[in-house]
Amino acid sequence: MYEEAGNSNLLMLLNTAVYPFLAAAIITLLGKVKPNLSLFGLGAGFLVALSLIHSGLNFPPSKALDFLVTAVIFGWLATLISQLKISKNAQLAVQLALFGLGFYWLLNPVLQHQSQATSLIWAIVSAAAVVLSTQLQLLTSSKEHSHAPMASLAIAAGATAPVVAIGGSLLIGQLLGGFAASVVGFILVQRFVIKSSSINGLLLGNMILAGLLAQAHVLADLPIWTMLIAFLAVQATSFSQKAFIEDGTVIRTVIALIPQVMISALIAGLSLWSVWPESSLY
Repeated sequence: MYEEAGNSNLLMLLNTAVYPFLAAAIITLLGKVKPNLSLFGLGAGFLVALSLIHSGLNFPPSKALDFLVTAVIFGWLATLISQLKISKNAQLAVQLALFGLGFYWLLNPVLQHQSQATSLIWAIVSAAAVVLSTQLQLLTSSKEHSHAPMASLAIAAGATAPVVAIGGSLLIGQLLGGFAASVVGFILVQRFVIKSSSINGLLLGNMILAGLLAQAHVLADLPIWTMLIAFLAVQATSFSQKAFIEDGTVIRTVIALIPQVMISALIAGLSLWSVWPESSLY
């Protein structure tokens, strides 16, 4: 019995952390050939986690979690379009449209039982939150050196994963862990191999994180305030970077992330206390 439990835990670790990390790191290496290609590493790492954790994954999508694939695709498209030489307003409009459609598909399978208006409102508000969060992060980021904004997504996802897993959905909790591992793999290759900033992954990263947190509320019925403050916590790094501007050194990035770690840990602790089941977990 203990051997089976050990094997199960090992498999969970591989699917949630090791394989997504390796997939993200390996595919991000494409950035050595062409910088724009490194973005596919982040999405690929998460898709590997999704395919391993969500064993019933279908494409074309048929269930709510299946639409996380389209969320990744829309995140890729929005990022690639943002790199085109078009006006800032046009970029933001396209991002809002793509993310709005992505969130509508992501949440409508559940929210359609209430009304189409509810699905549309959720889609619009969620898309606006992703675009606004990304823009705030970019304001204080260095195009040459910044890794703290992307790392803040991994911290937020990793801190929220046990809250979601214990509070309502082990599967979404594992996906948050898989996403965090993918972000770490992406950042490490960008920093030490490609030697470039990782902020090109912010749009896609925010889309995936917001999508998972929204589904944790809609599908697993976790309190909306818990998921909202978990997402907003990434902005702690935006403020800390004003005081500790990244200059390409690892220590500067770590210092910029300290407030984020403390805030996310506090939020996770309070959230765990609020969702912890009254009866024993065993």
